[in-house]
Amino acid sequence: MIDLLGHLHPILVHFPIGILVIACVMIWVQAIRKTETQSSISALLLLGAIAAIMASISGYLLSNSGDYEKGDVLAHQWWGIGTTLCAIFLYFFQAYQKIISLMLFVALAITGHFGGELTYGSNYLFASKKKAIPTKELSISAVDTTQQKMEVDTSVEVLSSVKNSPFQQEVLPILKSHCFQCHSSKKQKGKLRLDTEDFIKKGGKEGLILHAGNPLKSHLYSYLILPEDDDLHMPPEGKKQLNSSQIAIIKRWIEIGAPFGETAESESMHAMTLQSKAMTIPSDSPDQTLNLPVEPANEEALQEAKNQGISISPYPSSNGGLSLNFVNIKRLDSKIWQVTKALQKQVLQIKLSKRQDIQVEELLNFKNLQQLNLEQSNVQDADLENLRQLPHLTQLNLYGTAISDQGIKALVAMKALKVLYIWQSKLSQEGLQSLKRARPDVTIVEGKFQFSPPDTNRLKAIK
Repeated sequence: MIDLLGHLHPILVHFPIGILVIACVMIWVQAIRKTETQSSISALLLLGAIAAIMASISGYLLSNSGDYEKGDVLAHQWWGIGTTLCAIFLYFFQAYQKIISLMLFVALAITGHFGGELTYGSNYLFASKKKAIPTKELSISAVDTTQQKMEVDTSVEVLSSVKNSPFQQEVLPILKSHCFQCHSSKKQKGKLRLDTEDFIKKGGKEGLILHAGNPLKSHLYSYLILPEDDDLHMPPEGKKQLNSSQIAIIKRWIEIGAPFGETAESESMHAMTLQSKAMTIPSDSPDQTLNLPVEPANEEALQEAKNQGISISPYPSSNGGLSLNFVNIKRLDSKIWQVTKALQKQVLQIKLSKRQDIQVEELLNFKNLQQLNLEQSNVQDADLENLRQLPHLTQLNLYGTAISDQGIKALVAMKALKVLYIWQSKLSQEGLQSLKRARPDVTIVEGKFQFSPPDTNRLKAIK
């Protein structure tokens, strides 16, 4: 309950800001126009002060969650308390409302600025104007000397000075641009920091994120290739995403043992970056698109589907392809499927996560379907026999479903399948291993697997 109140802070904090700004404006309008609106102003100030107190309490609870460094929160915390006190004084001391309202406005701006730095990083206002500063190359002996002068000898600053380190040349810039905002000294979402070697190796509250030599067991990589609307996908939906070459670099770095220092692999890693435009998208990348000819969708059909509540967006890396998301549909009935009939040739991706009313037979009409998200849905083993009829299905998400060893035969028969998300299903460990042996060409994302007892009869049939 306490954690919930803390995580409500980003929502609660907007109420006092809006209410108190309106109250301050009304104070000055009243003073200039000589109008009498004090009763309304007092009501707003009381409401704003209460909202500010609630925001301060939730902010304090959030600061104790472990997601932030105490020292980095202090400025925002104390200015927030000062803002709350200004709001209270403004309510009780009407004779000094004009001067206190100015103080309150300044306090709101400064508090908001420090809050923005916690959320978006330091100097976020001018980040786009900053020029990149070339990294000074030091010899290994120079690094040793530098380490003696620093508090943490495995910090990113030291690592970035190692001349032939694939970590500093290729991986570190990716982490800085995509991960440090939430996982560095300023902020530690999930109690995870990615700005020092020790912290990367330590992991977060969910455990280790790095298993040297095994990318799919390393959350640092496996969470990158989850569908963007998955709760575990990183970076979160709406944040700047990694491209396929950046994902490939992190994968390769882990494959060679995740070295933080000098290694002979640095040249090949560097070449991978230089040739990123010519790279083939890795088989387990979410951007895996077959070059199917797609006709433009009918505008009237698109509008009708949107009117029914279906979320429609362009499918990445495809000209004319569509992605359908049924998250806003209350009831997935025949009427909903009927309005998609005119779009079946254009649909390359369908998202049906967490739905318990899926009729898999309706999906067979989407002959060009390539990606299907059925996570935490009502899909059963028998439904996979229908899905195997989709000739271009390359990526299938069955996370958190009731799929068991009985569905392995159908999964093996999906010839186009390249990526399969299967963790927290009813599949047994023996079943998973048999699936891997039968389809070594498929990237199977296991996540945190909770294995079920094996179906020995089914496994014998597969063998």
